[in-house]
Amino acid sequence: MIKNMLLTVCVCILLLALLCFPDEMLLTSSQSFSLWFSTVLPSLFPFLTACGILFRLGFAQQLGHLLQPIMKPLFGLSGVCAFPLVAGFLSGYPMGAKTTAMLYENKQISHSEAQKIFCFCNNPGPLFVIGTVGTGFFGNAHVGYAFLFSIFGGAILTGMFCRFYKSTPLGTYDCPHIEKQPFSDILSNCISDALLTVAQIGGYLVFFSVFTKALDVFGVFSFLAKLCSGSACSETMLKGICSGIFEMTNGTYQISTASEPFWIRGCFCVALLCFGGFSILGQTFGVCGNLPISFPKYILAKLIHILFACLLFLWICPFFFSDIQKAVPVCSLHTATAFSPFFAFCALFLLYIAILGK
Repeated sequence: MIKNMLLTVCVCILLLALLCFPDEMLLTSSQSFSLWFSTVLPSLFPFLTACGILFRLGFAQQLGHLLQPIMKPLFGLSGVCAFPLVAGFLSGYPMGAKTTAMLYENKQISHSEAQKIFCFCNNPGPLFVIGTVGTGFFGNAHVGYAFLFSIFGGAILTGMFCRFYKSTPLGTYDCPHIEKQPFSDILSNCISDALLTVAQIGGYLVFFSVFTKALDVFGVFSFLAKLCSGSACSETMLKGICSGIFEMTNGTYQISTASEPFWIRGCFCVALLCFGGFSILGQTFGVCGNLPISFPKYILAKLIHILFACLLFLWICPFFFSDIQKAVPVCSLHTATAFSPFFAFCALFLLYIAILGK
């Protein structure tokens, strides 16, 4: 009952904003769609397609057979769980969740294993952290590397911490026989699945960006910032935190322009990147399909991840601080990066290994 009332209020706020501020809302919607079309679609669609092809060619099982000696003692998981972990690290949200759901739906992992790997395989991608947040928002790629090290290191530590959460594998791991299919059928199915998933992600991105803008034009974030005016944080920082809880891109940008010392801004940015905001939560659970994931356990794991990541960032921060002082923020929400050919090469190389393995 309370949940339905809250959802009704949120939808009414959105509709009222669309009627009262049509120009600003239309601009935000257009910018969000442009971000999806120019950045998310070209970067995530090929990776989703490639991962689908690799999965259908049996690469997940081959990788699991290879990494079983590492995954079992480190995380208490079957080796095949390395596939969503690697995919989540390389591509970012929500690839870790999507590949975990693929493994579960194809009966490659048990529900308890899916719940465990789900807690730390879903992370922001290197292209976004280094290119957009580091280079674009903070004006220095080294910031992006520091954020990436903290986030990925925190994810691994979270996985080791979750090792104490009991999980039961489906059975003794063995590299199963994969039924051969014509490559044209494999490619067609993978493209269809990837397009559907990317379209769903775009819907969540546009909706939450517009809803966040609706809260902003009605002064909700400014009101919350004034309520916390007694704290040591500036209004820009508080507005960035509030908006970042809903959508991390705009939140991290606002935090990067705040007047606080770098280590404070960096900590909050790392926390928002680990959490992802409600928009990423929607995308994550939207691509889960038939995988039943405990929401409270996932949120608890994310809080642990944030703790580990922030501690790692504070540990490495002194090595970057002197260089960051010279950085000049670049006010752009759409920053290109030179890393895309590298990750495209990695995906093609993995596909080549999978084909050779056949």
